[in-house]
Amino acid sequence: MMDDVIKKQKFQTFKFLKKTYFFAKERKKNLIYFFIGCVVHCAISAVSPLLWAQQLLYLTDSNLNGLLHFALLIFLIEIFRNVVHYVNNRNVQLFFHSARTNIQLTLAGEVLKTRMYDLNKKSSGVFIQRITDDCRSLAEVFVDMVDYLTYILTNIGILVSIFFIHKIVFLFYVSFLIILSLLQKKKVTEWKKNDKKRREVSEKATGFIGELVRGCKDIKVLNAENSMLNEAKIRFTSLNDANWFLFKINRIYTIIIDNIRDILDFSFILLSIFLIKEQSLTITSTLIIFSYKNSILSLTQNIEQIQQIMKKFNLSAERVFEIIDSVNVKKEIFGDKTLKNVHGNFEFKNVDFSYEENMPILKNVSFKVNANETVSFVGKSGSGKTTIFNLLARLYDPTNGDILLDGINIKDLDKDSLRGNISIINQNPYIFNMSIKDNLSLVKDNLTEKEMIEACKTACLHDYIMSLPDGYETIVGEGGISLSGGQRQRLAIARALVQKTEIILFDEATSALDNETQSNIQKAIENMKGEYTILIIAHRLSTVINSDRLILIEDGNVLAEGTHEDLIKNNNAYQKLYQLEEKNT
Repeated sequence: MMDDVIKKQKFQTFKFLKKTYFFAKERKKNLIYFFIGCVVHCAISAVSPLLWAQQLLYLTDSNLNGLLHFALLIFLIEIFRNVVHYVNNRNVQLFFHSARTNIQLTLAGEVLKTRMYDLNKKSSGVFIQRITDDCRSLAEVFVDMVDYLTYILTNIGILVSIFFIHKIVFLFYVSFLIILSLLQKKKVTEWKKNDKKRREVSEKATGFIGELVRGCKDIKVLNAENSMLNEAKIRFTSLNDANWFLFKINRIYTIIIDNIRDILDFSFILLSIFLIKEQSLTITSTLIIFSYKNSILSLTQNIEQIQQIMKKFNLSAERVFEIIDSVNVKKEIFGDKTLKNVHGNFEFKNVDFSYEENMPILKNVSFKVNANETVSFVGKSGSGKTTIFNLLARLYDPTNGDILLDGINIKDLDKDSLRGNISIINQNPYIFNMSIKDNLSLVKDNLTEKEMIEACKTACLHDYIMSLPDGYETIVGEGGISLSGGQRQRLAIARALVQKTEIILFDEATSALDNETQSNIQKAIENMKGEYTILIIAHRLSTVINSDRLILIEDGNVLAEGTHEDLIKNNNAYQKLYQLEEKNT
């Protein structure tokens, strides 16, 4: 039974390693060069003890000329091994760099495909950690395995030895230790300086990941997945380039320090020859000083480290591939039908919907909206108005019933045909921590300055933007924190106008605006009437009485529909809503 479990774990590890390799297959040559380098490195490690033994024989036999020649040979071999190690590190880091970037981009794309139901069940931190820490652990396994396997192969057969220190030799070692210490100090200083820059880049990348996850709903509605992924590529590449530079510093200083250590060994032989000739140092003492020890404990520790690395790798792999392979995290599935010219007719046919089981929000809802018609949904809070918008944009799917766009079930449409033709302006729109210009460019890559300014003028935002020191280049902060509630909504309206979709959904979009700005937005909506299919959710009935039709929603049902005049005459529930508003005005 235990053997079966072990076999299963080994198979799972192999499967995860294979999947991880797939993300850096364009670096296949680097991996091949790396394995060749490992073979060379291991061969040198296997031959080195024999060469050292022969060198000690020359020393024991007082064959100083042979000792000098062998010391020179070993010195050159060690320099070659350092170069091989340096090249190996470079190749494995290139592989790691490629694998991590590709895994992060793939995982980010899969998060954007995840159903809203699954996104709402999990906190954003879960996705952020998996995109950052877990992706790094996956790609880093190759680097860590190389390091510890190299230690193990190098340390096998090494016995514990004791140094006896000679005064002159002691000073010799101290002088070299001072040189090495200064180099290490310089390395650490340079590392810290560049690591500080890397952390700044990392903070920006992590903050962007938070934006990507928290703003997932708006990204979906804006059909801006590609724009966000392009921005993600820039952020991830910048961060990984910063990490790459740190590894470059490490490689350069490592080869310098290793070569100095080899110079130390060679110089020690020269010094030993001199001291032996002067009868100041015995051969036995030289053998002891020349020896170095690596305990068996270090070997077992390295093996233990590999086991810990593989455990960490397997855990991270499970968490990452759970999302990529859609295990317990379901993805949105769109159809394959394309609508090239969307008119904007849609229909709800006997639609039921529940966010939670046995808690219905919509009950057998049916209505039609004609192209270029302006229809407003009115009713008490919690009656299901916003849910209708969420279903229309396919952020959720109905429990029962069908939703048709131009006569086609929206489940059969591809993503661009649906979301590329619908804009939702929410009551609390998500504004990304970018410049105002970048927030607008998310929905249109080739956005011109003229289009941007016209949209902001229509949304009554241009004058405010021009009053800012950086104008349209102003960074608005996380969630648009530097903007007021009304300014955020107006920016969202400008974003929708830039997108120029056939269907525009206003979900309480004017609720946070002052009377003057609200009046301007109403004029903008009036200007769009007849050219777009416009749906409006509003508590202020005074803002929608000029709609072509009003649909009254109560407790998840369509209670009545008609013009304002029709409803005020014939429907008691609408009359009460209107009278209550008049009373509170």
